[in-house]
Amino acid sequence: MTRRTAPHTRHLTALALVAATLTACSDGEDESGASSAPPPPSAADRLSQAHDVLVEAGSLHLEMTGSDLPEGESTYIISATGDGTMDPPAFDGTITAQMAGVQADVPTVAVDGELYVKLPYVPSHVRTAPEDLGVPDPATLFDPEEGLVGLLGETADPQFGERRREGAEVVQEVVGTLPGQVVRDLLSVGDAEADFDVSYGLVEEDWQVRTVVITGPFYPPAASTYSLTLSSYGAPVTVTAP
Repeated sequence: MTRRTAPHTRHLTALALVAATLTACSDGEDESGASSAPPPPSAADRLSQAHDVLVEAGSLHLEMTGSDLPEGESTYIISATGDGTMDPPAFDGTITAQMAGVQADVPTVAVDGELYVKLPYVPSHVRTAPEDLGVPDPATLFDPEEGLVGLLGETADPQFGERRREGAEVVQEVVGTLPGQVVRDLLSVGDAEADFDVSYGLVEEDWQVRTVVITGPFYPPAASTYSLTLSSYGAPVTVTAP
């Protein structure tokens, strides 16, 4: 004898199958949507983005200050301020340095591979060489490959630090380390065998590098810090030999 299923039972079974199918489809769509979402930018991604922004600017204003500098050294850079271009790498500003035990503000122009400085008690700029003064060529800071720009790509194990507001800007910190040889090549000082801590302040939205802070054995064995502030991206700058 054939057993018949009641109509209302068949109806409930059909509804259950439809509900199960819709649930499966819905779950599949959620998983597909979640898997297709791109991951958020990493700290390395942000440094790469900041690198491109810095190169495209072509010119900027720089302020650099040193702290925990060694009193025993006879010659070293204390601070610097000025404007620079990347094509060609050039600088026009003032360097405050300790030279032969005497602190002096030295108006400086570096362009076309030449360095011109106005030393104390000298009425005009004179052409000299960085090695003669025991200071780095400030034009190298603006080299689009090996200058400050190059530090971004050389930073090891970059990680996000704090996010903070500075005036009208929101700054995302990225921290990492730099090989000592890279630091020495750029600033002509530092233990080439040591690692240096570095912190970048990147402005959200346009990802300009606003600050660079490097700490380590610039004058071993003590640790010193050089802090740089970059601004006026792309502002007209002309550097000519005096």
